Amino acid sequence: MKLKFTILFFIFSSIVYGQKFYTSDIDNFYQAFDLACNDTTNAQKIFDKYYFKKGTKGLDDFYKFKIKDKEKFSEKVIKGKEFYASIRQELKNVSQFEDSIIKNYNRFTEVYPKAEFGAIYFVVGRLSSNGTISKNGLIIGTEYLSKTESNSKNWNSSMLNNIFDFNHIPITVFHEMIHFNQNGMVRENNLLSYALREGSAEFLTELFTGKTDGDYKAFQNREVVIWEDFKKEMYQDKSISWRDENEPLRPRNALYWAGYLICKSYYENSNDKQQAVYDILNVKNNSDFYKKSKVEDYIIKHFK
Repeated sequence: MKLKFTILFFIFSSIVYGQKFYTSDIDNFYQAFDLACNDTTNAQKIFDKYYFKKGTKGLDDFYKFKIKDKEKFSEKVIKGKEFYASIRQELKNVSQFEDSIIKNYNRFTEVYPKAEFGAIYFVVGRLSSNGTISKNGLIIGTEYLSKTESNSKNWNSSMLNNIFDFNHIPITVFHEMIHFNQNGMVRENNLLSYALREGSAEFLTELFTGKTDGDYKAFQNREVVIWEDFKKEMYQDKSISWRDENEPLRPRNALYWAGYLICKSYYENSNDKQQAVYDILNVKNNSDFYKKSKVEDYIIKHFK
């Protein structure tokens, strides 16, 4: 029996390490980066030939969803070449997180046995996204997750505030993995549906890793007014424009936070925690789930 278990574990590890983690796009990016920095006039052609055309399925999808424009990409990289050079060593070492990512997955599958892992593609973008998913798997924008104490000494305040710590990579991976497992969730064209989709990923990421993917410190002492603004419009069909509004009522990631609170309240009010995780990943009726969460009581208890 022990031998059989060892063989099965070896097979599983080989699948995860050999087929699930793709870092070749980072290597290709820096090959193109070196060439482009020495020939900036032809930077776009160089990145196209040595990075995009040699890319994985994940990079192809990331280009379609997040990069979108090779000219703007090339201009961004060349203009920020000092930044991309400063994070080179970190990005070359993203494989160091494989063990912690696998442990997080294993912890999740114990509670949600039907979990699908998906391949993980580590790519380099133009600071437009730290992660997304496609039918091919999870795609992580590593340049957005690259800050260390040593490489950020010369960064400006904007970069320091917006770039995630390098050690945050497993957190973002887990958040995107939750999205990869949301096929059972109903989609509606309103703020509530969007909030639950993102908020469930945030809550479950915190539940299984101890951290959320987003930073919600700026919400402190403003929770009630932000919540009330969300509540009065949560059935409206304008998620994108709502997210783009300015402070103080609609800070960045306000919809993520609202959905996070609903899911957290639902989970805490559930007697069967494993069933609660299943319910959060498979919401069939957004309005009904919202009511069952008793989130209004949660807001009163914690913030009023």
